[in-house]
Order: sequence, then structure tokens, then C-alpha cells
Amino acid sequence: MKRSARLLLATATGAVILAGGITLPATGASAAQYAVAMADDFSGSASAEAYIPIQNDIDGVVRLSLKDPAKVTSVTGTIEPPGKSAKSVSFDFSTGGTGAEQTITGRWPISKDDPAGDWKLNVTVTRDTGTNTTPFVVPVADKQGITGASVNPDPVKLVKGQDVKVTVEATVKDASSVSAKLVSDSSREYYDLGDLAKESDGYYRGATYFADDTPAGSWTLEIYARRGGQTLKGEAAFSVEAAAGGSTNKAKSRVTIAAANKVRKGKSFKVYGKVYRGSKAYKGKKVEVYFKAKGTKTYKLMGFAKATSTGKYSKTFKARKDGYFQVKVPGTSKTRSALSPQEFVDVR
Repeated sequence: MKRSARLLLATATGAVILAGGITLPATGASAAQYAVAMADDFSGSASAEAYIPIQNDIDGVVRLSLKDPAKVTSVTGTIEPPGKSAKSVSFDFSTGGTGAEQTITGRWPISKDDPAGDWKLNVTVTRDTGTNTTPFVVPVADKQGITGASVNPDPVKLVKGQDVKVTVEATVKDASSVSAKLVSDSSREYYDLGDLAKESDGYYRGATYFADDTPAGSWTLEIYARRGGQTLKGEAAFSVEAAAGGSTNKAKSRVTIAAANKVRKGKSFKVYGKVYRGSKAYKGKKVEVYFKAKGTKTYKLMGFAKATSTGKYSKTFKARKDGYFQVKVPGTSKTRSALSPQEFVDVR
């Protein structure tokens, strides 16, 4: 899909499971008594969103399930990065709760100069029966990074009357989502690949097709890695060679794609969009809908959808597993084929 270049922005979040532990204080009371009392402070697992930011400071977030909150008068905490001084953790605990449990959220500042690794969190709960401190280990992820990106083939050699498949591969560390564009340095036209699929070998990949009228010359692969509202951009150069004998006179096609970002397992959802021929709706065009399960490398044809008189199409699916959808517009003797960006659906 070829368009004028524009800035892409997105938000993304990630969750890390915490490992909790108990240490017994040095006191004359029995270890068993303290272990029971401390274990009674929290239930279930704890979760956190914690990573080193690229630039601006962020808040690390931890969530805990506090038991018997009616008897609690205060919750305080500190967290200690490896080799650095402890920081205060502010909890949103409020007195007066009447339920058996209360979810509390703690926040603390994380800067770009802080170290990644296991941070030591200590949560102190004061009840009418006394005060206990429970330790946790919070894994704080490192800064995200783009360590490699390439386009294959390079150069892209256009062929008159044919579409040339172009694949993108990127190596990205600690990102929630990765997307890509292929941008002409001269015309600023681009092909949007959408979300790159993270495959079983750890690489992020995507593909599109270059038509024979694609501008020749220098191009740039732009990689966008996102996490927690911050976006990291990486670039790699490649080139395109014009087709021998020039380009054909076929009309251009284009297709958009959209779907729910998160779907509950077993629920139905729609993959939908619009098909264009030139600048107008591609009336009645039949498109192909493909799906690739997360962690795999191969797309499978899932069915067809027919565009309405206004060019809109939709196809209903039942949510079974995480993966990527992509829609293809088959070419004809008078119209070029087109491939949508990849669209990720998170099945929960």
C-alpha cells in the first residue's frame, strides 16, 4: 500500500509478574507467628509495569491485593535499585474499606539513568494488631532498543507487469509493538507494513508488494518500537531499481484494515476496512483475508470478503488465538494488486 509519508504515533503497555517473598524479622516472637501474620497481608499474585525509559522519567507501577483492609491504618513502601539508594513508593490505600480485599496501587519514579534488573520492594502494612513488612522482587526491564533492520531484496528490482514481494526483518529488544514503513527518499511515498509479527526465532517480520511504477532510487526502512507511550525510531537504507521497459498502465488499488485490539477467547469479532481502485471505492471487489498465528511464519487463507458499493468489506471470525490479519486485493489485467498492513489481534 503506497501513500504520502506521515508520522505514526501509538501507545503500548506491558506487564511483568512479580515474585514475592517473606523474610522473618529478628525478634523474640516465634517465626511461625510472623510468617502467618505477614502472609495474611496480601493474597494472589502481584503485577507491575516497570522498565527503564528512553528519555523522560516514568512511574513504575505495582498492584497488590490487600487482605482485610478494614483493619489496616496505613501502607507504605520503598524500592531499591541494584547498587543505588532506595526510593519511596506511594500507595493509593484509603481507610474505611469494608470488603475482604482491596486492590492497592503503588508508584515510584524511574529515570533513564537507573539500572535494569531485580529491584527490592518492601511493603509495610500497619494494622490494629501491629506492623509487618513484606519483601518482593520487581524485575525492571531494560531500555528498548533496535539492534538491526534489513530489507530483502536489496536492491528491489522492479519487473514490468509484476508485483515484487519485499520483506522486512528487524531485531528489537523489549518493545510492546513494532511497526514499519518503507519510504521513498525523493517522493516521500511509502508502503505501510503495519505491525510487524514477532516470530518464533525472535525476529520481527512483515511483507508488502512493490508495483512496477514504484519510484526508483534511494529508500529508507523506518522501524518504530513502542512501549508505555514512548516510541523509538530506527532507520536503514535500501534502493529500488526501475523496471526494464518502464511500467504498465494498470490502475492502482489500495486496502485498509482494522480489527479489535483485544478480544475475549471464543467471542466473535470483525476484520474490516475499505478497498480502493485509484481514488475511488472498488465496488464489489472480492478480497482475500489471511491469518498468521503469533510465533509462526506462515499466513493461511481464512476466507473471502466482498466489497459493497461503497468499497467497504468485513469478515467475522471467532477469537481462538493471538495473531496477525492481512488482506490482499488480487490484481487483474487492468488493476494492480495490493496488500494491507498487518493487524494484530490479542485474544485473552
